Amino acid sequence: MVIIMFDLDDCIAFITCRSAKKLSDHFEKRLNYHNITRSQWIALYYIKNNNMITQKQLADKMSLKEPSVVRLVEKMEALGWIHRENNQNDKRTKLLMLTNEGQKIETEMLEIAEHFKSDALDGLSQQELDSFKSTLSKMLDNIETSSIIPPL
Repeated sequence: MVIIMFDLDDCIAFITCRSAKKLSDHFEKRLNYHNITRSQWIALYYIKNNNMITQKQLADKMSLKEPSVVRLVEKMEALGWIHRENNQNDKRTKLLMLTNEGQKIETEMLEIAEHFKSDALDGLSQQELDSFKSTLSKMLDNIETSSIIPPL
């Protein structure tokens, strides 16, 4: 009989998930101080940096389901940060655009994001950062190409 000794605290997937959650929570706190959520800022960022983006494209970029993005867009539209325009190429879709207020907020929060990034990467060399990104990328590739679920 083989006994497998699995240690969740040593599992790279668990460590990565827990770390990502903590980083996300800290970033959220910095943004909340300025009365904006992390999801709102990410949406503003993608709308600004992807000219003529649809709600579906935004959902894909944010890795969210479309109903969640619909609620997010409606709230941001009510706040006056974005507006929707008819898509001349596809009448079924609307294009998301930043208002002047939305552009102002996105730019201000970009500075907050840059400070957060600087704080989080403090003491790391470019080589360490590149190695970290490469390792995560390889792990994702491994998981995405592995479609076999081992039997119990």
